[in-house]
Amino acid sequence: MPLNPRLSVVLPLLLGAALSVQGCQTLHQAGSSVASVFHKQQPPPPPPALTPEELTEKGMEALRQHDWAAARTAFEPAAEAGDTRAQVALGSMYFTGLGVVRDYADAAHWFTPAAAKGDAEAEYNLGLMSNLGGTGILQDHVAAADWFGKAAAQGHVSAAYHLGLLYQDGNGVPQDLARSAAWFRQAAAGGSGPAMTALGAMYDQGRGVEQDERQAMIWYRRAAEAGDTEAMRLIGEAYYDGVGLPQNSALAREWLQRAAAGGNDEAATRLSMPEAGSSTGDTVPAAVRARAASPVPAR
Repeated sequence: MPLNPRLSVVLPLLLGAALSVQGCQTLHQAGSSVASVFHKQQPPPPPPALTPEELTEKGMEALRQHDWAAARTAFEPAAEAGDTRAQVALGSMYFTGLGVVRDYADAAHWFTPAAAKGDAEAEYNLGLMSNLGGTGILQDHVAAADWFGKAAAQGHVSAAYHLGLLYQDGNGVPQDLARSAAWFRQAAAGGSGPAMTALGAMYDQGRGVEQDERQAMIWYRRAAEAGDTEAMRLIGEAYYDGVGLPQNSALAREWLQRAAAGGNDEAATRLSMPEAGSSTGDTVPAAVRARAASPVPAR
């Protein structure tokens, strides 16, 4: 049967279109296969870089896990990028020798830019290093007073206490017992046990404040409640000598035992002495006088 004239025209076109579609599908499948193979051969993209803040948090977590190497690895790039917390943390590691060789020069290298931005902890630590001197850092009480003053002005409790010690002894600043007592009072208000003890000793001797044995015992008791073993020892001495408190050997031993249990060597030595003749016969116990006349050891 002869083809319809119309079909004889349309059929070749349909066949050509079908072959063209099939060819395109074949080419597409082949291209997809090549692209798939190429894609599988490429390495995965690197993870996004951590921000300095994220690195610092990672370092802090490593510190909590006592992984000093990981902490240093995280802190270093963050500190280099200018993160203040990382700079202080890395400086503290070098200052204390935590996971690194202790080196005051390296500690100062990291504390200094943080202090320049007004970080009170960095200022305080620079004050400590200047006050003590050490590897790579010359002892400089004037610089120590300056750094402690900057930190104390921001409410740093330990800085206020150490500044009080400098004014008490006239190291780096003119001796000024009234200012010393004022800085001790500020630190005591912030909860510093050693500052409470130092202030109590000043009241006991009337140095920088009006002498007041009652106030002295109030501050000693506050310091003892804050865990200061030196205050515990001084309360024990006061009970032994009957100065500021009624003489009571039993309570004296109880307070000295508390101080000795907390690691106070002077209290342990006092306990080993016979009770007879314990009173000095003076108006102020020698131990209290010595405490008032010299700096309170840093805790």
